[in-house]
Amino acid sequence: MTEMSGPFKKIRSLLGSRFGSPHASLEVDGKKGFNNYLRVNKKAKGLIVFAIIAVLLVSVFAFLPKGNNTTPDTPQSTDVPIASPNSTSPPQATNSPTVKPLPSNPFSQITSVISGIGDGLAQAFAPPKDPGTIESAGAMNSSVWRQVAANAWRYFQPGTGVDPNTGLPRAGGTDSPNFTDWDLGVYIQAVIDANKTGLIGTDGDWTASTRLEKVMNFLETRDLNSYHYPFWFYQAIDGKDYKVNSDTASGPVDGVDTGRLFVALNNLKAFNSSLATRINNFVYNVYGNRSDYHALVTSIYQQSLTSSSIYAYYITCGYASFWPTELSNATTQILNHIRSNGTIKTPEGATLPLAEILGDPLYCAVFETANNSQLMTIAQQVYTAHEMYYNVTGNYRAFSEGGSLSTQWAYEWVVLSDGRTWAVLDESYHNFSISPMIYTKIALSFLAIYNTSYAYNMSVYLERALPDPSGGYGEGVDESGNQLPNAGLNTNGLILGAANYAIKNNP
Repeated sequence: MTEMSGPFKKIRSLLGSRFGSPHASLEVDGKKGFNNYLRVNKKAKGLIVFAIIAVLLVSVFAFLPKGNNTTPDTPQSTDVPIASPNSTSPPQATNSPTVKPLPSNPFSQITSVISGIGDGLAQAFAPPKDPGTIESAGAMNSSVWRQVAANAWRYFQPGTGVDPNTGLPRAGGTDSPNFTDWDLGVYIQAVIDANKTGLIGTDGDWTASTRLEKVMNFLETRDLNSYHYPFWFYQAIDGKDYKVNSDTASGPVDGVDTGRLFVALNNLKAFNSSLATRINNFVYNVYGNRSDYHALVTSIYQQSLTSSSIYAYYITCGYASFWPTELSNATTQILNHIRSNGTIKTPEGATLPLAEILGDPLYCAVFETANNSQLMTIAQQVYTAHEMYYNVTGNYRAFSEGGSLSTQWAYEWVVLSDGRTWAVLDESYHNFSISPMIYTKIALSFLAIYNTSYAYNMSVYLERALPDPSGGYGEGVDESGNQLPNAGLNTNGLILGAANYAIKNNP
């Protein structure tokens, strides 16, 4: 875990003074950091993550079974207890912007690394770029979205984003061949979405059935840590603990990544009911050789009583899908907090809820959980804030979390509960003095839901600025026009979800 300061050090202080156990002083504010691009994103997901981990530490040691001999609860209904769907009108573009030109040097990242190559030389050797999928189409329809999905699915080919021998996902392709439970959830959902959009069938090599069977075998047999919970990181090459990062973990279980995995597993049960019993067996620890996830449920409910974080909402949907009785109103409570805690205006005049909102969990929730009017209203407010930013400044914006041009992972909060808007933080949750990133996954999420001129033109801008998606879509560019270097699992997984949503809702 990266070194913490401020409120995060208070977590350790409170745990140590209140409970006085040696476990309470695990390295919540330890000095071991993930100061590399490898997979730091999953270990510091925002203010909510550390709050949840702090509570989970208490829960784990209060409820951790000895020898995992407890009798599991009877599986319950998998319906997520949230409000009934209620359609909302998509926002209309407040003007008709045209696509911005590329920066004078879209290869500035290359020229900053390769000494002696100037801007003019880099541009002189750049071949002309043909229009991409979206620009060529001129307008979006289901056929275009299927091609977008196909572009994203290229990332998940064996040898690129999936290990060709084990069938396990790579979070960052060949450059980062490791994964967390969050990443595993993204991959499961990506396989489901690829099948629903017609990219793969259910039978044969590397189709949905064979891919999912490899994942199921891993979940049923993987090595667990000394607390009988999953390691924080695994190696795609052999499914073993990736000690370089797992050994720096701040607690016995990553409850946030678990919640995201549960969202995907619940969707997998609906997608292929024949897997439901096997999924229930390891989630509920039926045979006593897996993890006692039920020990975390009380903590998940407790944080739902006060939380106004979209991260908390999303992961609680995952837990509630397996423990619907104990978490019967937890997701609704979080949405109520987000919607009732007051509002704040951005400098451009957009109104946002006074809450903690960041792109990835928000749009994952829209695409992967049962939609409801409150969630869609929040998503619309976030979109409108982005478009108003463009209308005032003339600059595109698509906030979320992901890689940056430094070694730090970036967290772009659209709003925080302390009243900050457009807050860019680094891994230690300090202000990150960089040009914010325009993330491809968020631009295409906007386009899938709202199909406005702003979303379309921003997506075309990114197509022009990024390489052709021969191995999946690139992460994006920063707002100065510098290209982010990688294609990754989270980017292409969310784009597949966006494409499936657009095809289903706007055929």
